[in-house]
Amino acid sequence: MKNHALRRIALVSVILLVLMLGVIVLVSTLYFRGFTADNCAKDAQKLKTSIDEILTYYDFSRVERSAEDEDYMLLREFLRYQCQQYGAKYICLFHADTDKDMMEYIMVSAGDDRDHEQIADERSLGTEIALEKNQYILQAADGGFSEAEHFYNEFGDMISYYFPVEANDPDGRPLLAGVDFEVTEINRKALDYTLRITVTAAGVLTLMLAALLFVLRRKVFVPIKQISMQMNSFDPEKEQPELEIRSYREIEEIGESFNAMSKDIVRYIGDIRLMADERARSSAELNVARSIQIGMVPKEHSESGSGYELRAFAFPAREVGGDFYDCFMSGNGLCFVIADVSGKGIASALFMAMTKNLIREKLKAGLSPAEALNSVNDELCSQNPEGMFVTAFAAVLDTRTGEVRYANAGHTRPLMLGSEKRFLVPDTGTALGVFEDAGIVDEYLMLRDGEGMLIYTDGVTEAVSAGRELFGEQRIIDEVRAGSADESASSLTEAVKSFSEGCEQSDDLTLLTVYYRSTGVTESMELPAEPPAMREIRSVVNRLAEGSENRLRFCLACEETVQNIIDYSGSPTIAVTAVLAGGTLTVRLEDSGKPFDPVANMPAEKDFDECDSGGMGIRLVTQIASSVVYSRIGDKNILVMEFKL
Repeated sequence: MKNHALRRIALVSVILLVLMLGVIVLVSTLYFRGFTADNCAKDAQKLKTSIDEILTYYDFSRVERSAEDEDYMLLREFLRYQCQQYGAKYICLFHADTDKDMMEYIMVSAGDDRDHEQIADERSLGTEIALEKNQYILQAADGGFSEAEHFYNEFGDMISYYFPVEANDPDGRPLLAGVDFEVTEINRKALDYTLRITVTAAGVLTLMLAALLFVLRRKVFVPIKQISMQMNSFDPEKEQPELEIRSYREIEEIGESFNAMSKDIVRYIGDIRLMADERARSSAELNVARSIQIGMVPKEHSESGSGYELRAFAFPAREVGGDFYDCFMSGNGLCFVIADVSGKGIASALFMAMTKNLIREKLKAGLSPAEALNSVNDELCSQNPEGMFVTAFAAVLDTRTGEVRYANAGHTRPLMLGSEKRFLVPDTGTALGVFEDAGIVDEYLMLRDGEGMLIYTDGVTEAVSAGRELFGEQRIIDEVRAGSADESASSLTEAVKSFSEGCEQSDDLTLLTVYYRSTGVTESMELPAEPPAMREIRSVVNRLAEGSENRLRFCLACEETVQNIIDYSGSPTIAVTAVLAGGTLTVRLEDSGKPFDPVANMPAEKDFDECDSGGMGIRLVTQIASSVVYSRIGDKNILVMEFKL
């Protein structure tokens, strides 16, 4: 039986719902039990105040003389009312003789009618029992409010509090009071609170789950099924009815693409049938493929934006080629890719189109360059009957800080452009589509303002001159001019064309240059991972955020993060980059300590009494910063925080 996505989502959602309810039950039970027990101590304090106030009006010599006295009975009824008012099981008044280790009962009251009468017989006026060095009663005898005593006896599972009370006792003997709370009642209240919260949460979560599944079925799965049925029944010999999809924009675009594709296919088949011979049909196919490829990979492309400028060229060796480049924004990152597919012609172009779309999809989904390339490699290996492969270089430039994260899948070495030109030596993984484990890893570098990168295919280094020489890497360094993206790309392109003039182009030639253009004020430093580092970082933040009313909050967030690195990372140094641009302060912290993601390990909210147990600093940071992003690249921890001025 085939697995259906909706069923699987429903099953996973139910499992998550059950787990969430289990956590809610556990947390609620522990919380409300502790909450109720804390209330017992507060109620005992309130009872002490009430008893002190009422005893000031009684002649205690009469109260202690006879249990039949009117004052005795009124006082006992008052204590009974207090039991009912505060949920206590028993309240007793007694004298404690610490020298003789004896205690003498004056009276005992209970909230329950039956217990009230029974306890009057068992603990009547003048009843004496052994004190047995009870530390809690001794605390009260010394004039203090005792800690909670938890015990089991013939009256049940109890929590008791003892305290001295003020009374007009002519003998001057200290009068003590004891308040007993039944643990079973405490647990009952906690269970009652827990059940109410659990039932409410279960109802809300179930409704949310049902609504989510309903929306998914109506807006996602039903439209996809409709598209699938239309694709299965597609017949190029017949006129196809257009799909009318009412769903999210992405799915509607799939339907629109299918409609356009259906029309194109029918039109192309009609065109091919009109061709006079195989040569004409082949020419038509090549023209279609070339127009598609030019649409996907223009011969020239130039763009610039906040924090960057980019220039690219692509010259296929035949009508269609296998090289491609791509560039697009994803959040604050400029993603740029260059790749070289094995072979030439239509097969390479098709493989190129599939690979290009897969890499773009992965990077737009937020994957790092290495994660994107490894994921694409897995998909290519699973659907590559012709055994084709592609070398690729993918990178993401953080336009705020100049950080470039990159990954290399068997591609040529990139060239750094700036005050000096040098080749990077990345950890080169296997080309995509060869082995299931490509071993591609993320690496990074920091570009300063005005620095850039050149990435290219082997059509540059392997360009052949009339004298059968290869262009090579050294000529790249000699011929490329640093300064701007257009100047660098154009100078190298012209140099390669001039070098191979008079020779047929043997391989696709594709290159791309990217420059980082800082749009704000940047300060960078590397500090020892010691407390004085916080003073330096505070100075930088104060300077860049000058005039902001939240400046001190930004400093506090940075100090909390740096203190965490100093205390736990084990790194000897901290690299700091702070950028102020467009009303946003970006702070990047880098250390070589042990791997630790503070955002993923952020503790849940705590009660006030638990705050001193630690772990709340990062929660404070996330509340102050507009975004906090952690990543682990190689042996480095990198944390980027954004603060809106």
